[in-house]
Amino acid sequence: MEQITRAMVSWAALMPRRQCHERSAPSAHHQIKFLSRNEVVEKILAGVGSLLYGMRFTMLFFYVGLVAIIFGILGKFLFEIYKLMTTLMFGELEKIGLIIKVLELVDMTMVAQLVWVVALAGVSLFVTTGHFDKTAMKKPDWLDHVNTYNLKLKLAFAIISISGVHALKIYLSSDLSLDSIQIVTMVAVIHFTFVLSAIGISYAERLTREHN
Repeated sequence: MEQITRAMVSWAALMPRRQCHERSAPSAHHQIKFLSRNEVVEKILAGVGSLLYGMRFTMLFFYVGLVAIIFGILGKFLFEIYKLMTTLMFGELEKIGLIIKVLELVDMTMVAQLVWVVALAGVSLFVTTGHFDKTAMKKPDWLDHVNTYNLKLKLAFAIISISGVHALKIYLSSDLSLDSIQIVTMVAVIHFTFVLSAIGISYAERLTREHN
């Protein structure tokens, strides 16, 4: 009888533990499901990131288009040189007209340089750098230190130079009429806006370097 009583007491003592274990089991199951969901989300994000990183080579089509634009500018540049040399040798051209024609050629040259910088730096920054690491290749010094801020500065200063040449061409080719003065004033305001933008970009880069 005493043995039966002891067995019942021990069984009653074990019952709460079994109930507690059964209550804790669902929480562990939910935790496993939560971890599996996190793993699925991480795999999806990793797949999207790999896809976007692999799509960087699609930018090559844009840069190839820029190279085609450079060849188009080159053709126009050579044609304008041919016309200018023909006029100089066989025709008559005033001094102001000659300066304006030269400024147009300088303008096209600077536009071609701007497009070239965007294409070369864009490939180096956003597509690949391995093709520029060959020791036998002679490359510009700034290409080793180029980043997004430097690229913005180069673009800003190139735009300022182009704007300055364009403003000078408009000033030399205009007369003293009211309409011409208004056009020159508007061009000067736009050029000054470009200058302020370049100053703002350089100041922001300086603050970023000091902060880092």
